[in-house]
Formats: sequence, structure tokens, C-alpha cells
Amino acid sequence: MPLILPRRQFAPDNACIPGHQQTRQYNIGDADPWVIQRINTLTIMTMTLEVLSCALPFRPEWIFSSHLPRSAFPRTGQYCSHLITGLNVRDLMAALPWNVLTGANIPEPMSIEITVNGRLGFHIERYSAVEFHNLIAYWESTHRFPVPSSLIRSDPYLVTFVVKRKNRRSHAGAWWKQILNLFLIAMREGWCDLDLLLDPNFLHFPKRTDEVAWYPGIEARSANIADPQLNRRGPLP
Repeated sequence: MPLILPRRQFAPDNACIPGHQQTRQYNIGDADPWVIQRINTLTIMTMTLEVLSCALPFRPEWIFSSHLPRSAFPRTGQYCSHLITGLNVRDLMAALPWNVLTGANIPEPMSIEITVNGRLGFHIERYSAVEFHNLIAYWESTHRFPVPSSLIRSDPYLVTFVVKRKNRRSHAGAWWKQILNLFLIAMREGWCDLDLLLDPNFLHFPKRTDEVAWYPGIEARSANIADPQLNRRGPLP
């Protein structure tokens, strides 16, 4: 792939995270939320796709902060499993809830111009297409509901739904790695540094070990159990 160099480097080598050609020793505050022990041993020119996608995690609460404290897998009694039916799941998917990630809800980028040219512009254009193509997978990555095996076996629709849900996440992960590969090239050519991935314009998939998923209804159910009168209708005037 030919170089498409910017007219001016994004920043001098000593201001990049990580260093462009030489390692740098950062303070925790300068590298937050990246893992400083790893940042201090890397350079942009030696970073690999494997390192970028797996070995450079940021603190999950820095990105996924809306549902703190983070929710673990629901315990028995917390979740209304009787509501997970083929009909309800079909109605949920028909409502297109992932559209909340589109339109006016897309945040304005803080560190880039969408109309930027060169390699970075190509990267952003490709990312926008990938994000749009994988909106369902992005939404599902933080909105989970378990479907019991016994129910899957009894409903052909749920059999298909569960298989497609797994495939969506797998395919989206493969697309994301392609985007990261373009991002690596853009960094090496001097268009940006690692912090660009923290711009609100980019959506991220939580790792499977990150307990950031929101299980719809758990908070309301717990509150109603604690106070059965909480959401009871009052008398009409």
C-alpha cells in the first residue's frame, strides 16, 4: 500500500503516545487510560496489530461509564426469564433498538475533522462504513439477555436468532481488526497517535472479560422487589 504522507506530522516524536520511533517513559496521568506498563515499552513504528487489538486495553469504565457499577451476569431471581420468548425477541428486533446509535446521537469528533484527507481520511471513511454495517453487533455487545438452551430447542426462531447473534459479533470483530490495521498505517505515516482511538467518534466493543453489559430490567426489577409500591399507579383524580 503506497504512502500518503500528510503535509505536516501530527505531532513531534516526543509528544506521541506511544513514542513514534523511540520508547518514552510516561507518567500515569499522561497515558491514562492506557496501561502504562505496556505503553512505556512500545513505539508506533514497532506496534503490531496483535498488540493494538489485544495487549493495549484501556480501563473499560473510561469508555463504558453509563452503567456503573458494572453488571455481572444476572443471578437467579434477578432476571425475568419468562419474558424471553420467541415472540418478544422478534418484537424487540423489529423495533430496531440499535438505531439509538445513529442520527443525532452520534457525538461530534473532538480530535479530527471528518473531512480530513490522506490516509487518515481513508481510515475514517472505512470506519464509518464498518460501524454502519455492524450497528446491531455494537448494540448487542452492551445489551444482553440470556436465552435458555431449553427455550432455544423449542423455538426455531430463537435457534436462528442465537446463531446470527454469535455470527454478528464474530464478523464485526474481524471488520474491526481491518480498521485497526489501517489505523496502524495512519499512525506510522504521522497522521495521528494512539489517543485518536479515544475520540467519541469511535465505537468500541467491550472484551468478553469486561463486565460492562447492561441487562435490561434488572435495576427496575430489583427496585420493585425492594419497594412493591414504587411503581404502583395512584388513584385517578
